[in-house]
Amino acid sequence: MSIEALNNPPLVGALTVGSYALLPLVANQPLALSWVATKGLNVASYCVGLTCVSQPGRYDGGPAPPDGKGIDADARRGMEQMGPSKGRTLLPPAPWAFVIWAPIFLGELLMVTTPLVKSPSVVAQSILKDCAAPFALAQVFTALWTASFRPKYGSSSGIYKYVSALALSGIAASLSVCHKTFAIGSRLSGLEYALYGLPLSLHFGWTTAASLVNLNGMFALSSTKNQEAEATAKSVALLGHASVVVATAIGVAVTLARQAPVYGGVIAWALTAVASGLKQRLNKNNNKKTEMVGVYGAERQRILSQIGALVCAFAVVKTSLLR
Repeated sequence: MSIEALNNPPLVGALTVGSYALLPLVANQPLALSWVATKGLNVASYCVGLTCVSQPGRYDGGPAPPDGKGIDADARRGMEQMGPSKGRTLLPPAPWAFVIWAPIFLGELLMVTTPLVKSPSVVAQSILKDCAAPFALAQVFTALWTASFRPKYGSSSGIYKYVSALALSGIAASLSVCHKTFAIGSRLSGLEYALYGLPLSLHFGWTTAASLVNLNGMFALSSTKNQEAEATAKSVALLGHASVVVATAIGVAVTLARQAPVYGGVIAWALTAVASGLKQRLNKNNNKKTEMVGVYGAERQRILSQIGALVCAFAVVKTSLLR
C-alpha cells in the first residue's frame, strides 16, 4: 500500500476530529519531559511540519496542470477556482501577504535549533517545555491540513472539503496554547522573545486568519461531479463579511487580553492583504456592479477589511503603550 492510499478523506477527516480531543490534554497537562527530550521533540516536530508542507499537489501549490496531465477535469476546475485572482471567495489575500511564511519557518528553525548549541535561561527552558506538546500537536494538524487541502477533497462528498479548514483551525488552537505560555507575564528578555516567542506569535496569528480564508474558499468552491448545490453570491458575501468581523473580534480580544501586539499586528496584516486582494479584483472587473460570485459584495468586504485592520492596529498601539 502506498502512502497516497492512506490519504483517504474519511480517514483524514476522522483523524482531524480525533486530534481535537488532544487539545485539552496539551493545554492542561504539560508533558513532564527532560530538557534533552524537549529539545528532541521540538526538532522532530519542526521536521515533520516542514516535510509535510513541502509535498506538492495542494490547492496552493501552483497552477493546475492541463487536463490529462496528472489530475482530472473536475479537480483542475477546483484548483483554478482557489487562485486569488480567479477565486470565488471574498477573502483573497494579496500575494505579498504570504511572505510572512519566511520569518515563520526561519524563526521556528532558530527556535528549535538554538537550544542545541546554547542553553537558554531557566524561564525560556520552562516555556519551551510547556510548548513542546502543543507545538507537536500543531504539526500533527499541519500534516492533516496538507493531506486535505487537495482537489480530491473538493471533488468528493461535500463535507470533506471542510476538513482542511478544520485542520488549519487546529493548528491555530494548538499554537494558542503555546502563545499563552509566554504572552502573559513572561519574563523573557528581548532576544529570547525574538528567538522563542516571536515565531510562534506570527504562526498563531497567521493560521488564525488563514483558517477563515480556508473556510471561505471551501464554501465558495463550486460543485463538480457530485452536482452539489453551488454557493450563491449572497451566501459567499455573507460568510465573507462575517469572517472579517470574527477575525477583527478575535484579533482585538487576544491582543488586549494577552497584551500581545504581535498577534494583533498579524491579524491587521492579513485583513489589509484581503482588502488589497479585493481591490485588485475590483479593478480587473472595472468596478462594475455584478451579481457574480466573488464580486458581489466585494466593495463592502474591502471596506470592512480596512476597518478591521485599523481596529486591530489601534489595539496593537494601545497594548504597546501599556507594556
